[in-house]
Amino acid sequence: MSSFWSEQSLEPKRKYRFRLLLSENDAYTIKSVKNPTVKISETPHKFLNHTFYYPGRAEWDPVDVTFVDPSNPDQTLRLYNKLIKAGYASPKDAVKALSGFTKAAANSAVGSVKIQALGPIGGVSDTTLDVIGEWKLFNPFFTNISWGDFSYDSEDMLELNTTIRYDYAEYSGGDKPLAKFS
Repeated sequence: MSSFWSEQSLEPKRKYRFRLLLSENDAYTIKSVKNPTVKISETPHKFLNHTFYYPGRAEWDPVDVTFVDPSNPDQTLRLYNKLIKAGYASPKDAVKALSGFTKAAANSAVGSVKIQALGPIGGVSDTTLDVIGEWKLFNPFFTNISWGDFSYDSEDMLELNTTIRYDYAEYSGGDKPLAKFS
């Protein structure tokens, strides 16, 4: 049996090898994404001097995504357009102000969301990366969009932060790559 530390062909998943597939967004504009987290509630039952716990419902926590905002494509405009597509209308028109968000419109605005873990490049002549794991979020929609802040005392890129709520997630992975990415 080989050990992780002595087997040269084994490679851990790396934090910087990922790709977020989020409808029309260019992969290079994405700085970071939080993987899904699930919480399972618990129900206590007290009996004499003891407490026994039973698992309850599963609840998935929102996922945070950080983008950088290049001037072309304008990521600020893309996120603003997703907000409009989700159902937001400014109150300057009374009829439009009565409209609101629906789950269908909010899901459609975000589109499909997949977080992919990428493996190392195969070799000297192989320039493709293997997709070695993938989270798919079901019924995603934005619950928070922050267009960052400007500051004269910083040279950092402008960052946009979003929070995506979803109903549940599914993971695919295993010993064999799911797909190739080049």
